[in-house]
Amino acid sequence: MSSGAAGRNILRDQEVLVAGSLNMDYHLTVEKEPVDDGSVRVTGLLVTGGGHAGNCAVALSALGCRVSLFSAVGDDAEGASLRTELEQQGVRHDHVVAVAGATTGRVFIPSYPGHRSMLMYRGATEEWRRETCASLPLSRFRTVVLFDPPKDVAQELVAAAGAAGMPVHWTPGGLHAGAPWAVRLAARCHRVYVNRAEFTDMFDAPPEADHILRACRQHGLSGLVVTLGSRGALASDGRNVWFTEAAEVTATDSTGAGDAFTAGAVAAELLGHGWPLALAWGAAAGAHAVTVPGARDTSLSLDRLPAAAAAVRAGSFMPESEERTTP
Repeated sequence: MSSGAAGRNILRDQEVLVAGSLNMDYHLTVEKEPVDDGSVRVTGLLVTGGGHAGNCAVALSALGCRVSLFSAVGDDAEGASLRTELEQQGVRHDHVVAVAGATTGRVFIPSYPGHRSMLMYRGATEEWRRETCASLPLSRFRTVVLFDPPKDVAQELVAAAGAAGMPVHWTPGGLHAGAPWAVRLAARCHRVYVNRAEFTDMFDAPPEADHILRACRQHGLSGLVVTLGSRGALASDGRNVWFTEAAEVTATDSTGAGDAFTAGAVAAELLGHGWPLALAWGAAAGAHAVTVPGARDTSLSLDRLPAAAAAVRAGSFMPESEERTTP
């Protein structure tokens, strides 16, 4: 049996609950940034399923995990379309809540020469209520991968998972990372994943190794991962710091790269891999995601990911500030 087949057998025996946003993405290629009250031409339009939780759920399913999604959509055609897409990609949607009278979320992603932005209409996601957590059969799941539901839903789910002794991997995203309650919730999670800008919002410090180590110690975080784009990623547990370099690829679309990174790192842990290998798996999955258009990387494969992770340099080191204080 190949290592990929053996890994898929292990992952099929462990069901993962992914919780967070599910929405339609509108990718716009724009010829230039408009001036105030100006008009510009949109030269390309791609409409896909999106949402951080939806993207990660699809990536985990592609890697061989059994995945259920906990999310909220409107009772509209877009919500029905997203459910159908999830089913086609092997993701269970029993716990995707249809909010009566609400509109499914939409994200508009204009790409200008040199930069892009995301305009988020959360729609049904903002009307998602914490009471929906009560129906979750948490004992069925091996781990919870949490993204960006409303504050009350996130707190309720972390509390329920903690009571069940279940680890939570949390990616707060740009909407939650700077919230005053985010650090307290992070301390109750197994691992927390942020990008460099979100780290600064969350901890008011630059995303450097000594600050990441200090953030873990000061706030009691058991695992903190900071993605650094083309510079790779760093992770710490408050005692050690690990790094991985980024894989060299030709980028097509960076939408969803962070969601794929989380999927790769979670899959590595489910297979029993610790740091820095789990960090390298995340980097390899994120790098693969930027080579495909749209936010959903359905071509991610357990047959290829281990080799891609092995090709990037990863390891541990002591930040200079720690070296200076070590007797």
